[in-house]
Amino acid sequence: MAKILIITKNPLAEQDLQLALQKVNDEVFCTSSLLDQVDFYPEVAGYFSIAILSDTISSLEMSKYLSSLKRKGLLLLRKGAKEQLKETDLDWMIPEIDEWFTDQTSMEEFIEKIARLKEQIGELKSDVSKTYKKFISRLTKNERKVVYYLYKANGSQLSREELCEKIWGTGVNTSNVCQLSFLVSCIREKMINVGFDENELKTMWGRGYQLGDTLVSLLNKNEFSLNL
Repeated sequence: MAKILIITKNPLAEQDLQLALQKVNDEVFCTSSLLDQVDFYPEVAGYFSIAILSDTISSLEMSKYLSSLKRKGLLLLRKGAKEQLKETDLDWMIPEIDEWFTDQTSMEEFIEKIARLKEQIGELKSDVSKTYKKFISRLTKNERKVVYYLYKANGSQLSREELCEKIWGTGVNTSNVCQLSFLVSCIREKMINVGFDENELKTMWGRGYQLGDTLVSLLNKNEFSLNL
């Protein structure tokens, strides 16, 4: 069973797709409002593994949110003809879409496309799970604390002052700030070494640090804690 999100401006127009997916035991949710709020509700988008982009969403509008959807780890199925994007300013989107279908696509073909995406999900989950476990196993006690407190910030940034207080309980001093900077550098290096993007641990210059959506989602799914 896959968790599938249908993004459309007209939910009633997607009833046939919903019914076909439910018949093969997929969990389906249809929304007309999530697209422009995907960055504000990462935990909602992160619940799904496949997003179907209806042809009621224009290519120009889709281009504004495509990177946000990809950052959530969603596999994308677009209703429309990719040929229409060729030799346009939006042709960069073509390789970003995992599957395409049109009104001429039979329901059997559509379900087959979904099945191929499900196979990719299984492969991705296996790879991501191994990457996550490898990364967590390499963290020292204090590195784990940094990751934990940033994770508990629910995707928001934490200042250096807040992190120093939480980790050492002594407030900010030159020694702590230098040590924190060293810990963050070590964590980022370990992330990169196992295959995570370096932006999964962001330095917000003059403000503090922040975890990326992918890592926050993995930490949440694995119920990450301070305990080894």
